[in-house]
Amino acid sequence: MKRFIWLLFLVPFALMAEQYTLDELIDYGLKNSLTIQSSGLTYESIRSNLTSAKLNLLPEISLDLGVRNDFYHPETRKASDLSSSAGFSISKSLSLNDPYWYNYKYAQLDEKRGALDLQSKISSYAYNVFTAYLDVLSSQKQLLSLNKNLEIQTRVWEQTKILNQLGKNTSFDVKESEIAVMNSRISIMQLENTIATKRRELFGLVNMKDEGYDLADLEPDKELTIPDFSPETSYAIKTLQNELSRTQLSLKQNKTDFLPQLKLTYSFARNARGEDFSFESYNTEHTLSLGISYSIWNQFKQNQTVKRSNLSVRMAELKIQDQLDEMERLYEILTRELEYLNRLDELYQEKLEQANSQIQIAEERYRLGLIDLLELDKTRVDFINSEISYYSNRYQILAKQEAINNLLSLKIMGKW
Repeated sequence: MKRFIWLLFLVPFALMAEQYTLDELIDYGLKNSLTIQSSGLTYESIRSNLTSAKLNLLPEISLDLGVRNDFYHPETRKASDLSSSAGFSISKSLSLNDPYWYNYKYAQLDEKRGALDLQSKISSYAYNVFTAYLDVLSSQKQLLSLNKNLEIQTRVWEQTKILNQLGKNTSFDVKESEIAVMNSRISIMQLENTIATKRRELFGLVNMKDEGYDLADLEPDKELTIPDFSPETSYAIKTLQNELSRTQLSLKQNKTDFLPQLKLTYSFARNARGEDFSFESYNTEHTLSLGISYSIWNQFKQNQTVKRSNLSVRMAELKIQDQLDEMERLYEILTRELEYLNRLDELYQEKLEQANSQIQIAEERYRLGLIDLLELDKTRVDFINSEISYYSNRYQILAKQEAINNLLSLKIMGKW
């Protein structure tokens, strides 16, 4: 009895394993994608560089230990010939254009850029898996409808042959029905080949072995509101803004080169000496130095460097503006298409309902003998064509919804 209960408990899980879900594929791909792993390692390297830049800001601290032994004595020594010393020193230099400080600021910006790149790669990867998944799903749904259509076309062909034997149609009608069957088979064969290619692309992207299970269906969120145009969330805009900040920092560094080279250095040293490691003699040193230098040609050379930096800042600003304009145009196109598809969805749904009603009416008329099987099957073909258009439009709605999210760097399917 217990064994039977356990079997009942495991049945739902066995059924769940017979299909793939989008969440499963994306999560698996994020863990096993070589691209994502490479991006993660790149980000860790950038963070390590930031840590090194921080450590370079610390003062220099050194420990010294020395031992000296005199092995040659022309006369007998009264004192020990072994002397020793130990000490430590701390030093730090400050300057108007301290390279360590600017390297630290650059490393901070690079770390932000690395984090943006990693987040962007994860989001783009999820979107690519989503589009590949949707392509397969749409094609498989269309294949189901084409197989239904083939069954109907085959019945129509068989009926036309019977009618031809009874002298109620011509051989032309039979050949026309046969050609329709052949066209349906060709379409199915082409679509099956397309599905096989798309599935290989999908599972190659996920880096998973395809066991041939069906894909779980997706439904567009009818309650979803179109997000407002918010370019500040876009990874592309954030990356360009990061580049602008880096260019502005470089301009600031170049401007400081107009000033005289001012360098302030402080060092502290503490030493102890003595014979036979007695360390009886102590010495402490404080050193403070200030150096100023200025090149005669500095003004002329630095003018051109600052000019180029100003041009770089301007170009970075133009890149941001160009990206904003392009994003706004694409956003308007996508939102307009999504609104159109949503309106079309209502019409396709109404058409599908009417086609279903027509089938019910045709089946009743066929039962009463008012129409033949040929007319009934034509009604069913109309329903299948309406079904193909309806589901194709719904998948396009899903695609446009996530295209807007991808454009604005919002979460794909609300998760990635």
